[in-house]
Amino acid sequence: MLKKVLAISSINRTLNLVRYNSLSIISQGISNGVTANEEIGANFFKTNPNISLNGKGVLIGLIDTGIDYLHPDFIYDDNTTKIVSLWDQSKEGKPPKGFFIGSEYTREDINNAILNNDSSLSVDDEGSGTMLAGICAGMGKVNKNYVGVAEDAELVIVKMGKVDGDYNNAMVTAGFDYIKEQARELQMPVVVNFGFGSNSRVGVSQRDLTELTFYEKGICLVNAAGNEGNTDTHNSGRLLYKNYAKTIELEVNELEESINIEIWFNKPDIARVAVLSPSGELTRDVDARIYNTVVGQLDLESTIYSITYIFPTLFSGQQQVRINLTNVPKGIWKIILTGEYIIDGEYNAYLSNRALLKPGTKFTDSDPNKTINYPATYNDNVTVGAYNTIDNSIWPSSSRGNTISDLLKPDIVAPGVNIIAPYPGGGYATVTGTAPAAAYTSGCISYLLQNNLVNENYPRLAFVQKIRTYLRAGATRLDNISYPNSNLGYGFLNIKGAFYQLR
Repeated sequence: MLKKVLAISSINRTLNLVRYNSLSIISQGISNGVTANEEIGANFFKTNPNISLNGKGVLIGLIDTGIDYLHPDFIYDDNTTKIVSLWDQSKEGKPPKGFFIGSEYTREDINNAILNNDSSLSVDDEGSGTMLAGICAGMGKVNKNYVGVAEDAELVIVKMGKVDGDYNNAMVTAGFDYIKEQARELQMPVVVNFGFGSNSRVGVSQRDLTELTFYEKGICLVNAAGNEGNTDTHNSGRLLYKNYAKTIELEVNELEESINIEIWFNKPDIARVAVLSPSGELTRDVDARIYNTVVGQLDLESTIYSITYIFPTLFSGQQQVRINLTNVPKGIWKIILTGEYIIDGEYNAYLSNRALLKPGTKFTDSDPNKTINYPATYNDNVTVGAYNTIDNSIWPSSSRGNTISDLLKPDIVAPGVNIIAPYPGGGYATVTGTAPAAAYTSGCISYLLQNNLVNENYPRLAFVQKIRTYLRAGATRLDNISYPNSNLGYGFLNIKGAFYQLR
């Protein structure tokens, strides 16, 4: 099938599907919940009568689980919606122009649904999309104490569709294109918030030049850094020379239907990989060459395996090895790496995200660093980790930098622990993770886009790399810590501080 697809003249390139995992952890109720507009400097703009920055004229796009468009926090006093459009990729109907799946609902469609109290257009049955939209731009109609950062910004919502029960990068790519097209038609700047991530493809930091946001004025992409900082899903080490062998131990405490492992070697290194089962059976060998794959079965455990070598990877030029194990029983599994051509020697191995694994599945010798999730590893976005506003400490699960290609990530950290936000059904709940931290940052960026581009004060500063620079420069830093660092980036989100850098 792949050969048939590649034979189509309009095909430019192919990318592997990546299974995405939500970086929002939701708890019902609001006990022990917090709001953080004061901590990030947003209340300075909300309470100052001489400042009229509130996100007006800016779009915030969210690619997530949808939105409860009947929640009062997204409805103006005249009973109309602040949602410009909603594309539900999971519900067949009338797709947006240029797309072939899902159903698009216009502002008029949503206004009619509000008028008739009709909740059937699209449903956020998981809640994170509604909550992140509320952090970005909720109006606090139910409770003014829980107003979002940019209450006058408007929303473009993409509810991701699932394939075989999972979210994936194909739907996200389409969603990003849709949001950018909406912004172009309305001639409005847009900040796109993405609160999902994956331990797959973490070695990728460069996009195709046609996809870079660096060269598009008024478009800013914000990614959650990941929730893998303390989850034992990353292992690293170094091969010292040719034929030098290193063993990675993988502990499985109960049967896993499937385990995926990706190993990245720094360029130009090449290494061979084998798997040793708990009973001592070894996988077959194959040359470490581009897309060489060996498939077989470990008879004593009845485990089916495949090991695929990719060298060099499309943009980054590294060696990547993918291991898939199916029907993986309890025990200590060993992954044996043997150097074949070694100059640098560093390797990084990743399991799937913790949320996709059984509780006892882990690397016995794990490393919290270099756990930034894809696509936050890209170089043309703002990557945000999470901290706890109670004691200004890094949230333990917040993914750490840098990236494998040594890009400095995260850029900053923002509040991400027990954040109160609108929840489907008209009430509130709390959310924890790097996803709400990214949402706080997206709301703040709408202030910068409003000031710089909409109000035409600094139109040449409305590019993502410029915005990222001001966020980094304006971040709050503690006196006893050296910055930038792999935990906190350049420091704590402070939109007031970012504006001081514009003076």
